[in-house]
Amino acid sequence: MGRKKDRGEYNDFLDGEKLRDNAQVRTTLQGPSTRNDVPSPPTRRELKKAKGRKEKGGPKKPHLTHFLCLPLVNEESRPQFLAALEKFGVELQKESLVPAKAVRPVGTLHLTLGVMALDQGGLEAAETCLRDLDLRTLLRDVENLQREKEDAEGGISLKPAQATTLDIVPSDRIPVSIELEALIPMQQPHKTSILYAEPKDVSARLYPFASALRGHFAEKGFLIEDKRTLKLHATIVNTIYAKPGGRRGNCKPAKPQEQVGLRSESHGVNAKSWLRFDATQLIEKYRNFVWAEKVVIDRVQICKMGAKKIFNKEGEVLDEEYEVVAEKMI
Repeated sequence: MGRKKDRGEYNDFLDGEKLRDNAQVRTTLQGPSTRNDVPSPPTRRELKKAKGRKEKGGPKKPHLTHFLCLPLVNEESRPQFLAALEKFGVELQKESLVPAKAVRPVGTLHLTLGVMALDQGGLEAAETCLRDLDLRTLLRDVENLQREKEDAEGGISLKPAQATTLDIVPSDRIPVSIELEALIPMQQPHKTSILYAEPKDVSARLYPFASALRGHFAEKGFLIEDKRTLKLHATIVNTIYAKPGGRRGNCKPAKPQEQVGLRSESHGVNAKSWLRFDATQLIEKYRNFVWAEKVVIDRVQICKMGAKKIFNKEGEVLDEEYEVVAEKMI
C-alpha cells in the first residue's frame, strides 16, 4: 500500500544528513590538526548537485512481500460473493465504466490489517508470532473493553437478543459475523480508481479486534509503519489490475505522474493507477447493496503479495487467490 510521504518525513532525512556532516567537521576541528586539515567549503555547483540528488533520491521504499489480513471467503460466503460479483460485472459491461479485469476475483476478497517487507528470517518470526498469539483471549479482551465503554456511556450498542446471548455464552465462543455492504470510493467519487465494500458488524467487535491485531504485529516490528487510521475494506474494483488496452467508455487515463508500475502501491487514498473514472452514479445505485451477509471472521492469515491464478483442466482461469503462508483459527 503505497503512501506518499509528507514533507516532514523528507525534512527529517535531510536534517539527519546535516547532523552527520557537522559531526565530522567538529571532530576535525577538535583534533590537534593544522588549518589545512579543515576541508574547504563546497562550491555552489557542488551544493546544487548534492541537493538535486537528495531531492530526487530520498529513502528507498521497502519491497513489500506479505500482508496480515482477515479472510472473507469460505464455503458459506463464496456463493454469495459469486452471485453478487457476477451481477455487478454484467452491469459494468453494459455501462462501459471500467474493464472487466478491474473487478477483483472472489478468492482475493479480504480485510487488510497491514503490509510487510520480510526476509526469510522475518517471515518465520512473524509466523511464530501469529502461532503463539491467543486470538480468543484477544477477542474476549475486546469484548470486555466494549462492555466497559457501553457502561461508561450509559448505553448498549448490541441488539437485545445479541446482548442476551453474549451474557450466556463466553464471548470467545461467539464468532464475529459481518455483512459487506455498499460501494465506497477510495478517492473522490468522480475521480477514483478503487471501489470497496464496507464491513458492518452489529456487535461492534470487528474494528477493535482488527486494531488490536494490527497494533500487536506493528509493535513487534513486522508491519510497515502506517500512521493512517485503519480502514477496513474489501476491494471490489481496482483499475490497476486492468490492462490499458482494455479501457473504453468514459474511463479517463490518469495523468502521466499518476501512472504506476508496482501493485504494492495500489491501495489507499494515494493509490496510483493508469486510469480513474467517475463512479458517482454507481456509488448511489449500490448504496444499500449487500454483497454478502453473515460472513464469519474465524481466522487470521499472513499471505504472500501477488494473487495467483487458479486454472481448470482446459486452462481457463477460474479464480485468483493469495498464497497463505500462516493461518490461525480464532
